[in-house]
Amino acid sequence: MRICLLEDDLAQAELVVSWLEAAGYTVDHKPNSREFLQQMKENSYDLAVLDWEVPGMSGVDVLEHLRNALEWDGMVLFTTQRDSEADVARALHAGADDYLVKPLRKEEMLARLIALARRSGAQPIADVIDIGPISLNRKTQEISVAGEAVKLTAKDFQLARYMIEHAGKLVSRDQLLKSIWGINETVNTRTVDVHMSRIRRKLGITPEIGYRIKTIYQYGYRLEKVETEQAEAEAD
Repeated sequence: MRICLLEDDLAQAELVVSWLEAAGYTVDHKPNSREFLQQMKENSYDLAVLDWEVPGMSGVDVLEHLRNALEWDGMVLFTTQRDSEADVARALHAGADDYLVKPLRKEEMLARLIALARRSGAQPIADVIDIGPISLNRKTQEISVAGEAVKLTAKDFQLARYMIEHAGKLVSRDQLLKSIWGINETVNTRTVDVHMSRIRRKLGITPEIGYRIKTIYQYGYRLEKVETEQAEAEAD
């Protein structure tokens, strides 16, 4: 499940992101309403976690914009220090699905997210994802091939994880630059290509294992399953 977090307190955001990622969620964080809404426009998310007091529009205003202007129908969890009945009602009437009062507690937050995922029909991502002989353990941050651990650099691991989590989906180079490199202007698409080539080689992603990373000209990549007949033909 993909989550976008709106939180201007960076220490709080880092803590929440660490909780969610350790639990197996994919999380993007934005510190203000403008960047958050832009992120929501450009990407697909299952759930939004909104703080009330943030720079620019308030969390409630952001929620109303999501529901009305963007017509976004994903699940929303509000987190705030406001705990009055009127504030809770206002957030729920604006379209929130649940509400947590700060200070946040890890286990309570994770339980609420599981409940929201169940209500929305979204399935929490498993701790371990298998793609052919490749096994990604999201909790331990380890990856193996046919039971043998493979050592990857931090960026290579993040890239491999992103591709495995989005298996079957077309992923643009821009998406990868944003998610893995944080849109660093010193990074170019050639850097993405080099890292992609390296994880292909280190993880042995070839048609022989039933999967390949297909390069889409001038756009990006897709980690896709290869049918047996096609794999045999490409191996010849």
